[in-house]
Amino acid sequence: MRLTSFVKDRNSIGKSVTNVLTGFFSEYETQKLVLIHSVKYVGLRRIIQIIVLIYFVIYFLIYEKGYQKQSTAIVSSVALKVKGIGYVRTPENKTIIMDVADYIIPASENNAIFVMTTFIETDQRRSTCAESSQLKQAKCRSNSDCVTKSFIAGMNGLWTGRCLFTSKSTVIIGAENTTNSRTGLCEYEGWCPPEDDAVSPMYIRGPLGFRIFIKNFIEFPAFGVKHKNMVADLKPCVFHPTDDKDCPIFPLDYIVNQAENDSNE
Repeated sequence: MRLTSFVKDRNSIGKSVTNVLTGFFSEYETQKLVLIHSVKYVGLRRIIQIIVLIYFVIYFLIYEKGYQKQSTAIVSSVALKVKGIGYVRTPENKTIIMDVADYIIPASENNAIFVMTTFIETDQRRSTCAESSQLKQAKCRSNSDCVTKSFIAGMNGLWTGRCLFTSKSTVIIGAENTTNSRTGLCEYEGWCPPEDDAVSPMYIRGPLGFRIFIKNFIEFPAFGVKHKNMVADLKPCVFHPTDDKDCPIFPLDYIVNQAENDSNE
């Protein structure tokens, strides 16, 4: 029985292989087209085709801008430089000349600049002196009141442990064992004298005449496109909206006026 079944299976497999090979070399398949004369079905098909076409044009081509090639790989840089001379009139009727190193604080920022227009001259140096009178913890009657502390909010330096008594013209160092009804200030070591916030700031004159040079560069590597606002034969110029609109050097007053139209501001 097993031998008979095995022989039948072999014959069946052989016939299948023979049929496949015969059909491969002797049979040819083609599509059959049926022409239907129906206004109803043809009209429905054309409406569907028009809807798909409109969707493709409006969404993919117009809205998604599928006709454009896009790339997020962009190389760009912006550099800002300021030039100009300012000056300050002090209460003593002296003139202090200030250049870029003085009024540009900090010296460099990320795509930005800060132009200082007012300042307070502290005239400080490293030394020892009395604490600010505005600090309540600095008031003392003896040296024991000025024991060196690690940190007090508002202190200007490291306290030395001495109490300084000020008179109209002299400074007297208070003794530890001497009884004194006067109130002094603790001495500290650091930048002296301490800053006084009550002092009115001095205005820098001439900042609106400063010139700001804006240099930019951008590259699209995927498209091989490079652009910069610098030319090889750049001549001295100042930006003007009509006469010289390609000049990369802008007056500070023009930038301020474009940002704020209020003359009082």
